[in-house]
Amino acid sequence: MRETIKAVLAARPGVADWLLVELRKSGSEIYLIGDQTDISRAVESLNYTLLVYVDSETSGQQSRGEARVTLHPTMSEEEVARAVDRAIFAASRSRNPWYGLPEGAPPLVALPPGGFEGRSPASWAAELRDAILDAADPSKGLAERPGAMKGALASAPRLNSLELFLTKRETRILSSRGVDVGFSSHEGYIEYVVEAEGEAGEVELFDDLRFSEPDFDRIGGEIEGALALVGERAHALPLPALAGLPLILGGKEAASVLAWFFDNADAGRMWLGSSPFALGASVHGDSARAGEYDPIELAAEAILRGHPASAPFDEEGVPLARHPLVQGGELRGLAGSSRYSSYLKLPVVGGYRLFSVGAGSLGLEAMRARPHLEVARFSDFNVDPDSGDFGGEIRLGWHFDGKRRVPISGGSVTGSLFENRGRLRMSSEIGLAGSMLGPRNILLPAVSITGAATGG
Repeated sequence: MRETIKAVLAARPGVADWLLVELRKSGSEIYLIGDQTDISRAVESLNYTLLVYVDSETSGQQSRGEARVTLHPTMSEEEVARAVDRAIFAASRSRNPWYGLPEGAPPLVALPPGGFEGRSPASWAAELRDAILDAADPSKGLAERPGAMKGALASAPRLNSLELFLTKRETRILSSRGVDVGFSSHEGYIEYVVEAEGEAGEVELFDDLRFSEPDFDRIGGEIEGALALVGERAHALPLPALAGLPLILGGKEAASVLAWFFDNADAGRMWLGSSPFALGASVHGDSARAGEYDPIELAAEAILRGHPASAPFDEEGVPLARHPLVQGGELRGLAGSSRYSSYLKLPVVGGYRLFSVGAGSLGLEAMRARPHLEVARFSDFNVDPDSGDFGGEIRLGWHFDGKRRVPISGGSVTGSLFENRGRLRMSSEIGLAGSMLGPRNILLPAVSITGAATGG
């Protein structure tokens, strides 16, 4: 199929450049209802993503357009040709300032040996399922769950349902500029619902986890932690009206807040004028005062051990390596595609999906020492990359008034990173969450808290 696509492209003089990504997937899927397997199946797929580039010139100014098309191995040469022609036409209607594609280059880093190699995805998936069911065994009881609140429940917290996917991904990237690289990796993903029943009735919590290694302690710990949390939610009280309290976030929510800094250290956002940052300036803003915040140390990462998005090349075939972006709170570099990097006359370092943030100055217990609201689960939590606004509806959290720490549910929190970036505190504890290796918790001092509606 690759040769068919290349032959079609060679026969079309209107194509100035092209980029082809071949992605082959083979894996296993398991669906659980309670502790019983509902569906177990093998899956395979092979797809090609082709980008074609068409150049033109107007009044002496050279421009370039691009268009993307997905091709399937079942397509005939005639079908491929029609799809390519449609992409050429679409690309010819675009007039962007001209930019070149990266040339082929050797890797700068190597993926670590895959922990899922040596056995079929189906075999590994079955072992993962068994480890998950062992972690979720209701006979362990709530008292054995780490961090669980001790109190009467109508039944032990339990696994309601779970979907497990384990996929081997084989990627090959080719281009008209001599790129021809390939690498393979594994992607594991679980999505699950846990439930418990308390005085107010049955409650649920949803979560998911991505991984690239058979780290049974990490995966089992996530399940056990979720069961402990849903046990606390069964005792949670409605969030009261509160004001003036800082917010503690952890896990994926902390990572999504810190991802705002990573996302805005991007050449594309800088070129388009949507990033609030400037090279050489503080990402914490002009109002930040020493001692009131933790200066961010942030780097784009090619590889984070245990994360399935780790890769030695980006989608254009640019070799990746650790690339510092923010040092001492100051923006020192940008990452991004070859197009926008060339527009900014910066070295092309590639587009990254992963990042790291250095540890902060506070331990979690120090964060918890004064009155606060801590939220562990939201029904949805969003951070707007443009406005910096964040917020979500609370499914489980804790209110600490200086004496008592009480589980709460309902209500919501909102805030702006423009108001918090100069006062942001980060924990000294480090962990992997979302697309980040960084502080496990952050403290945001300026938030609005809306209490839960109680009816009546």
